[in-house]
Order: sequence, then C-alpha cells, then structure tokens
Amino acid sequence: MRYRALAIGVVLLAAASAPAAAQIKLDMNKITCGDWLGYGPEDRDFVRFFMSGYYNAAANNNVLDYNRLQKNSAKVMAYCKKRKSDTLPTAIKKSAT
Repeated sequence: MRYRALAIGVVLLAAASAPAAAQIKLDMNKITCGDWLGYGPEDRDFVRFFMSGYYNAAANNNVLDYNRLQKNSAKVMAYCKKRKSDTLPTAIKKSAT
C-alpha cells in the first residue's frame, strides 16, 4: 500500500513538472506587411480570418462572405508587397473595400 502511494506521488509529480505549451500573445495591430508576408500559408490564413472576423464584428456583420474575403485578401497582399513596413491594419484600411 505504501509503495502504491509512493508510485502515485511520483507519477503526479512527474506530470506536474512536464513542460506546458507556450502561450503566445500577438498584437495584431503591430504586424507589418513584411511580417505577414513572411508567415507560412497556414499562419497567414489564420491572421486573415482573424482580421476578417474582427472587422466584421466591428461593423456588426455576422456573415462571412468568402468571395469578398478572397478579393480583399488579394488586394491586401498586393498592397503589402509594395509597402512592407506598413502595418497590416493600415494595409487593410487602405486597400480593402
């Protein structure tokens, strides 16, 4: 019985000391066009969808228009390729409709 309690204690201690997944905080307003263009496709899409949701919520719009998202994303991409030091929100405001 005593060894069983010791074994359980060791397992619990080992589980408690296991490395946890890192929490990442990202300020979307500070992402530059150059940063965004340097992301991999999945990360770029994550930011795209996040920003779309953010701006749609701000406009009190709860409908995702995928075709509009694609068109606006292409405009933002073109803008960002020319102005890599601009922030992504600036690119969105100046290029998207």
